[in-house]
Order: sequence, then structure tokens, then C-alpha cells
Amino acid sequence: SLAGRQVLNYRAHLPEGKRRILYVDTEQSRFHCHTVLERILRLAGLPTKTDNENLDFICLREYTPAVRIEVIDYALRQNKGYGLVIIDGIRDLINDINSPGESVEIINDLMRWTNMYNIHIHTVLHLNKSDDNTRGHIGTELNNKAETVMKIIKSELNPEVSEVRPMITREKEFSNFA
Repeated sequence: SLAGRQVLNYRAHLPEGKRRILYVDTEQSRFHCHTVLERILRLAGLPTKTDNENLDFICLREYTPAVRIEVIDYALRQNKGYGLVIIDGIRDLINDINSPGESVEIINDLMRWTNMYNIHIHTVLHLNKSDDNTRGHIGTELNNKAETVMKIIKSELNPEVSEVRPMITREKEFSNFA
């Protein structure tokens, strides 16, 4: 999305005038957030030593779920032309991963934001370690409401490569890519 072209079999078609991206990381340290930011810029073919005007990256590790939600909501209300919002760590927007009430509330927030601001939201949720199911009630609710659910795993051939595979798709299914 940031590159404005296809990268790793992924191409986003954001609405005109909504080319900006908000990336929210809820769990990693600032050091690791910076590493992710550099990886994004490098993959997009952009300079890694300067800020990009189309990407806002927010680290919220030290805050409570309620504060994290408030910060995301505030950022969206600023009308900065976001077309894509990435929430890396949706689990960290709720207190109890198995709370049906909290899960429905945060899913309602996501649906409200997508409708109100005409944005697309990517979320990240880890799978259960014992099986390939998404974690907790939040995982069940995301599966029920998401347009596409992808599974990302380390390659067995090269541990430095991640493979992306479709799990649930409402529209066009895509081929695996690495």
C-alpha cells in the first residue's frame, strides 16, 4: 500500500484522497517497532532513515486496552486521509481474550471505524499454539466478520521467510506467497 504498487503479491486499492496508512503496534518495544517500520519502508523501496508522509506508526505497548482504543479513535478522528489502518495486536485492545462482550465491543468498533471513515483495517491475532485456530472469542468474532483471514507461518525451507496462506475468504481466494 505504501509503495503504491504490488509488493509480495499484495496490492491495495485505496480510495482517492485516502492514501495514508496508520500502523498501530500494541505489544512490541520501541526498538522492535522501529525494526518493523524499517522493514515496511525497505519492502516499499523507500528510504529507511527519513519519515514517510504517508505512514503514521504508533507504539502503544505500555498502555491499557481502553487507552489504546482511545488513541486509535483519536487518530482516526483527525481525518488525516487514512485509507488503511493496521492494528498489530488486536488482542491487546481487550482485557479478556475469552470475553464475548469485550470481543463484540471491539469488533463493533472496527466495523464502526471502517464505515465512518471509509477505511480498510488489517488486524493481527496469533493462532493457538496447539492448533491452527485463532485465539479466544476475539478470534471467533474476527473470523465471523472479517473479509479475509490469512495465516502467516515461517517457511520450513528457510526460517527467514514467512509464507502467507488464505484461511477464510469471502471474496476471491488468493494463492500462497512468501
